Amino acid sequence: MAVRKLAFLLLAAVALSCKPQPELPKLFPVPDSSLVDENGRAVNLGSMKGSVTVYDFIFTSCTGTCPIMTNNMRALTSKVDKDAPVRFVSISVDPARDTPQALSAYAKRVRNDPRWTFLTGDRDTIVKTSVHGFKLTAGDPMPGGEPLLHSSKFAVADKEGVIRGYYDAIDGTVPEDVAAVIERLLED
Repeated sequence: MAVRKLAFLLLAAVALSCKPQPELPKLFPVPDSSLVDENGRAVNLGSMKGSVTVYDFIFTSCTGTCPIMTNNMRALTSKVDKDAPVRFVSISVDPARDTPQALSAYAKRVRNDPRWTFLTGDRDTIVKTSVHGFKLTAGDPMPGGEPLLHSSKFAVADKEGVIRGYYDAIDGTVPEDVAAVIERLLED
């Protein structure tokens, strides 16, 4: 009798583990914004098509959520196969201070994967990119808040440049969660 129960439990566990995962929603196309990378080169976000891409919005002088987000991005890059068609993009919400030169110095300190790009641009383009394109918060600070308002989410886009999900970039489990999403999107 105990053997039958054990066999039943094992079959049930196998059946549940084979259950297909729900489809990731197709939310919004990544905006076709033109920004500037840490080397001063023009980059159009549309050029990320062909790769699964993880985006976040940070600024280098941030002492609040940005260091956590950056550490989680670093952890995420180490969980993704180095040969996989995946990009990582951090967009500064502080273009007045985060010039290409400042982003280059920051990248030298934090980047652990050559697929990770740091972008800046004019403030209006960055705010429009975040708010209207990614549907994430950006803009002027709130009283008593960080000096610049920005989202603390990772946005993950598929190879066609469609955002498929948002993930809490300050959550300690986000590197594992997003790595699993990347694997699913690479299979598509």
